[in-house]
Amino acid sequence: MPILPATFPTRADLIHRISLAPLTNLTTPTPWAPLTDAEWDHIAPFLAAMNCGLSLSRRPGRPPEDTRARLDAIFRAVTLKHPKGGRGCWSQLPEGHGKPDTVSRTYRRWAHADLWARLLVEVACPTAAPVLRRLTYLVCCAYRRAIRLMGTLRAILLARRAGLHSALPGPSCLLPDPDLSEHLWPLVPAILDRVVAEPGWRPPPGALRGLAALHRFAAGRRRLSRWMEPA
Repeated sequence: MPILPATFPTRADLIHRISLAPLTNLTTPTPWAPLTDAEWDHIAPFLAAMNCGLSLSRRPGRPPEDTRARLDAIFRAVTLKHPKGGRGCWSQLPEGHGKPDTVSRTYRRWAHADLWARLLVEVACPTAAPVLRRLTYLVCCAYRRAIRLMGTLRAILLARRAGLHSALPGPSCLLPDPDLSEHLWPLVPAILDRVVAEPGWRPPPGALRGLAALHRFAAGRRRLSRWMEPA
């Protein structure tokens, strides 16, 4: 009896997780540009539904005077790159988009309202309108910057399941993979049960080391440098 069931590689999609997904699930970067009328018409209902700055909002306080301009400013900020590599700083936001601190506060408030998660799910939907799917790169940039605000593991899991690895803060092969962990953990008690049931049985040489390596892979690295973030 092998350590890994014969169906495990296929069920866990190991080859894709380890070698293909970090390359094939990336969204092509697109230059920032203000939202078109058609793009705004498709994305505005989600802001209204999530209580993010539009007139339908029931959140206490005064909404931004121009929510469309605020969203444009956020998309501009999250696509900026630092001169030394990695994501740019809010202070790099060009003039004309508002105060960086104000824009960043709105961004964080909308992250806590789950707007970026909602938009990620929408652009990942196969039946999404083409005009909405054109915003996939911008949404991925906004989403990955909010990973910690949304809860790291939860946010990583959603991006993986949506198949948008550009929404992850680094290469997917270096980040936690909760789904793979769920596939691996049942194997440990199964091995222990067999050792107890068959005292003379021992796992094949190297099998436990391989299983431990898969667990480390599923756990991901604790820290990633910002330059590892997708383009």
